[in-house]
Amino acid sequence: MKNYYLILMVLVNMLFITSAMAEEQPLTISVDRTWGLFLGDEVNVNVDLGTTDIQVDKSSLPQENKRYGTWLYLKTIDVEARQLVFHYQVVNVPLKNTTIATPKFDVKGSDEKWMTIPETALTIGPALAVSGDDGLADIKARPDMKPMLITTTETMQQLKLFAGIALLCGLILAFWHFGWKTKHRQPFAQAVHNLSRLKWQRSLTNDDASRILHTAFNHTAGTVVVYGEIDKLLMQFPWLSPLEKDIKLFYTQSEQHFFARKAEQGADIESVRKLAKACRSKEMLA
Repeated sequence: MKNYYLILMVLVNMLFITSAMAEEQPLTISVDRTWGLFLGDEVNVNVDLGTTDIQVDKSSLPQENKRYGTWLYLKTIDVEARQLVFHYQVVNVPLKNTTIATPKFDVKGSDEKWMTIPETALTIGPALAVSGDDGLADIKARPDMKPMLITTTETMQQLKLFAGIALLCGLILAFWHFGWKTKHRQPFAQAVHNLSRLKWQRSLTNDDASRILHTAFNHTAGTVVVYGEIDKLLMQFPWLSPLEKDIKLFYTQSEQHFFARKAEQGADIESVRKLAKACRSKEMLA
């Protein structure tokens, strides 16, 4: 019986010793580079978590985007399956090459036990070229790096190509609007265009507006249309029949203005434009 208790106590002690050794086993860390660091340089500290299945409690990790100590700024922490990666940036440098230590942190594992991330040594150098023992008597700024020149030949060629394409499109549009489109524009469409163009040029009169609309009627019929031939025009082009009243009023006003012994006021510009647009709408559906 005594031997049984003795064996049990030995096993328990061995378990405690093994657990304590596991707890006291330090984490191993490595750095991508430990020297040649200057102001603004970044350095990565890799913490090896070993082969255990213990995960790190992220809530116990140190705060990111924070300065720790005089020299280093912790930007981010990458948490991987078997390691932690601390991304530091050098935010301050001494006047002479100096060996510094990375911060030491305590983190908690998934087994609720705390682990210590040890510090490691880095060597950082000054941002200025310094001579003299005190480091203050003769401080000269290091020369700036030569700028990296980027060729603009390809960009200029592209700009010239785009400018050429834009110019060509503008010429084609102008030719289409003032040349080809004008020749193939229907009579009332041409009348609406001319009325708008002359109004924009501020050179349109009542007589000009009436003549433009008369020209549209003449081109539609293929002959000169007078008041007595309006019925014939409407029979030949029935799509104008809904506008019979307005067309006859327009021709009446024109006859009284242009051909009467005592000329009366002809159709005004707005009424002519309104009739031209109405005829254009019917012309599009014909």
